[in-house]
Amino acid sequence: MRTRTDESASGDDRTSRGHAVAAFTALGLPVRVSLPSLVSLVEQSRKTRISIASTPLLNGTEICGLWLSRETDDLIFHVETDSEHHRQQIVCHELAHMILRHDEVADPTLHGMLGTDGPLIAFGRSDFRDEFELAAESLADLLTGAIRTSTKEPEGFEGVFG
Repeated sequence: MRTRTDESASGDDRTSRGHAVAAFTALGLPVRVSLPSLVSLVEQSRKTRISIASTPLLNGTEICGLWLSRETDDLIFHVETDSEHHRQQIVCHELAHMILRHDEVADPTLHGMLGTDGPLIAFGRSDFRDEFELAAESLADLLTGAIRTSTKEPEGFEGVFG
């Protein structure tokens, strides 16, 4: 498991939503943000590479997103979906776990599995009742909102052309 490098996921009395807002603000995102630029930002912050792929293995299960944290990289798997917004929400949720450094403070769904590239830690997204899932989903909402907002045309332009 990676060692803690900052206090971004410290256990204090803030709500999960407050924790997400604080983490979002600390990111200092530019006005224009996309999913690829967000992935790049998280890669730089974690000093690792992030790969994202859909997998049919998650279809029909309770888990729609899965984050595998390995020593050298991070993998995000998501259910197959035709909806770009749904895929974006799932990926942002897993990125939110990384931003909130839940691999350093939360118990993984699966720990110490031996993959082809060494030991890994797996976090599956299925239960939204605990503080980690609530904070990650709140941060994912903020991230996807920032992506949607930054792709809109300048104010007034959309009103004229729909």
